[in-house]
Amino acid sequence: MGEYLNPGNDGFETIRNGIYVDKTGLIDYINSTIYTPLKLTSFSRPRRFEKSFAAKMLCAYYDRSCDSRSLFEGLEISKKATFEKNLNQYDVIYLDITWFISTTNDVKNVVTDIQDSVISELKHEFPAYVSPEERSLSRVLSGIAVKTGNKTLAFECPQPCMLCGRKNGKQEKSLARRHKRWKNGQICLLRDTVDV
Repeated sequence: MGEYLNPGNDGFETIRNGIYVDKTGLIDYINSTIYTPLKLTSFSRPRRFEKSFAAKMLCAYYDRSCDSRSLFEGLEISKKATFEKNLNQYDVIYLDITWFISTTNDVKNVVTDIQDSVISELKHEFPAYVSPEERSLSRVLSGIAVKTGNKTLAFECPQPCMLCGRKNGKQEKSLARRHKRWKNGQICLLRDTVDV
């Protein structure tokens, strides 16, 4: 269990121990997009409206490093045909962009900081598959997927318009461009609704 790679299910377990409104229908939708051309999924929610809760739920469900069956028992997803097929079957990367922004010296370096942090963790977890010199996260993830056969899902909770520095939905286009280079994965972007 890592900070970015396979963060486990502790975050969702904490949420489930409180008042919880079942949002697992989102998992059923994402299950329907795995291995399809709809690999880039974007969900817009108002500010302060449970995007990090949703990301923790998704991580707990897909993360191969833990057993989350009991956390999802009785919820909507547990009644779906895809429940068993995808439960705890993937390597997961969880990124909280707001956290990266709050810890960087210069916001211009956030994307590089993210890549360096995630690649460092991937090098530790998959030392035989990641070249020490490699600095491209897309190439690292694709190489690991090809060599291990493991598929990776990434869940991002971005700061509005952070990833490409533009407003009004342009960040999905930027993310989609980056994702085209990462052929063996899936990205789910949970973002704030942008007021136009």
